[in-house]
Amino acid sequence: MLIKQRLTTLAYAVIGTTLCSLFNVPLPMLLGPMAGLLVAALAKLPLSGVGNFGIFMRTFLGVAIGTTVTPELLTPLPAIAFSLAFVTPFIVLTGSLGFIMFRRIGFDHTTAFYSAMPGGLQDMLLFGEEAGGNVRAMSLIHATRVLVIFVFVPFAVTLVWGINLDRPPGRSATELPTFEVILMILSGLVGWRVAT
Repeated sequence: MLIKQRLTTLAYAVIGTTLCSLFNVPLPMLLGPMAGLLVAALAKLPLSGVGNFGIFMRTFLGVAIGTTVTPELLTPLPAIAFSLAFVTPFIVLTGSLGFIMFRRIGFDHTTAFYSAMPGGLQDMLLFGEEAGGNVRAMSLIHATRVLVIFVFVPFAVTLVWGINLDRPPGRSATELPTFEVILMILSGLVGWRVAT
């Protein structure tokens, strides 16, 4: 049963990716699976994550994000400190309004709270599940939120500002020194083992 659910999940992810690629949608490898699985979830098809393999693959995402934090990235922080000061009040405001809205439409306290928080999708689902929330409802809400953001932003930067998203950001792995590649692999493995 679990294998069938995982195959269904992968099939809809592949279908979404293929359609987005055919229609030249920006970021097809990201938006495609999200769109495909959102359709499958709304159709109430039996879906399932890929277990520990998914957790392992997130180490690549962690390393990719972590290696972008450089002194060059931190240098402009003082210049944007005023804007950064609004991040916390914004999160509190949007989370509070979302919580009130979800409670009014009938969600229980836990599901409403973790559905309203604008945090990482995976984190909110894990914390919400551990707290006893409705995982399906939280998944649909956060997937829709992330999908709307990732659909709007790529189209905005390509159509409004004319930025080309075809070229991957950063340097190719083949251009990196061997020592740095080994260091990234080790940091990913160590981080994965520490986190699990």
